[in-house]
Amino acid sequence: MPTLKKEAQIEEIKGKLDQCTIAVATGYQGMSASDMTNLRAQLRTQGIEYRVIKNTLTLRAANELGKEGMSTVLKGPTAMAFGYGDVVSVAKGINGYITTSRSPLVIHGAVMGSDILTANQVINLASLPPRDELIARLLGQMQAPITGLVTVLSAPLRGLVTVLQRAAEQATVLQPTEASAPTAEVTVAETETEVATEIETETEAVVEQDSDPTAEVETGTEAITEEDSAPTDEVETEAEAAETEAEESP
Repeated sequence: MPTLKKEAQIEEIKGKLDQCTIAVATGYQGMSASDMTNLRAQLRTQGIEYRVIKNTLTLRAANELGKEGMSTVLKGPTAMAFGYGDVVSVAKGINGYITTSRSPLVIHGAVMGSDILTANQVINLASLPPRDELIARLLGQMQAPITGLVTVLSAPLRGLVTVLQRAAEQATVLQPTEASAPTAEVTVAETETEVATEIETETEAVVEQDSDPTAEVETGTEAITEEDSAPTDEVETEAEAAETEAEESP
């Protein structure tokens, strides 16, 4: 039967397993005390708690929480990295320390919620983008269909706006033309009047030219008549003179 001290340790581990988002089990064999101190300090800045545990007490705490299969990640001397935020950040913190420091630290696996992760799964988790970046990507993928739908729906509206805008521009261009239309009509009317006047003038000139030969013919005829009538007048005058002489002689 566990002692009160061990019971307190089990309860403490249960609280950490229950509150954390992920707990990465590592084998620290071969690491010096100074290496462990540096690792704890580095992980602490990232909000990760790193502590050495007893496998038997941790397994009992996990079983009481219903986290079965914890025995697969508890191998040899074990230290757990408890993360309370982004699970990717915890995996990155542990895996990053191993790759940069070339430490003998080994990842055995992890417990995440009710799931037990293998060492390879933890390493793959560490290769994922941070949580904020994943959320941004997810939102971008979710917004892409919505943006496409909005584009499709707004296309007819944009077309209508374009047509209306062009109609307004054409109306603006046509307004000065319509305003100048009466002036154009007056100009055309004046031109037609001038053409008609010129035509009438030319017609009168032609008529006058055609009427001149008739006048000349009439004048010639009158002259001929006067010439023809002149001898007759002389004959009549001579006859009257003879008659007068006859009357006067005894």
